[in-house]
Amino acid sequence: MSKPKPKRTKRYVPRPIATAGGLGVIANCIARGAEVVPLRDDQLTDLGVAYWLSMENLRTGEATEEAWSCVVCALNITMALSEAGIGDDYEAEIRLALDGAFRAKVKSAEVGTFRLDGPAITSITKALEIHDQQLQIATRAEVTQAMRTVHERIEAGNVYTVESK
Repeated sequence: MSKPKPKRTKRYVPRPIATAGGLGVIANCIARGAEVVPLRDDQLTDLGVAYWLSMENLRTGEATEEAWSCVVCALNITMALSEAGIGDDYEAEIRLALDGAFRAKVKSAEVGTFRLDGPAITSITKALEIHDQQLQIATRAEVTQAMRTVHERIEAGNVYTVESK
């Protein structure tokens, strides 16, 4: 003899019908994606350590071209982010920092070491502080696009030069 089935006690509640045709679900999936969130704290720390140590080496005169390139890469990303509207108020300060970095590159060809002059130290430090703030605000997609922009400019031969005054 088989046991009788237990009586169902749950009430039937139909699911609501989506009036947007499922677009809300798609929007939520995109919103949860990694590209729309800022960088994580550990990523910000890793990036910051790299260019701030390179900056310290440039300041003390112990830098190699690799350290100079690391700082210039951060400055170029800063410029690309400002052109994209993130920190666009600081574009003049970023240009001053790039001027200072360019002067250090020119001077290194003569002297053989990478050192920054006083105005370059001040302007690059300020630009890297701007960069820190941009990275806290920008999404991963915006940072990735800024990096792509920098690489595209380099490949196209569009490199930084000091504007004649």
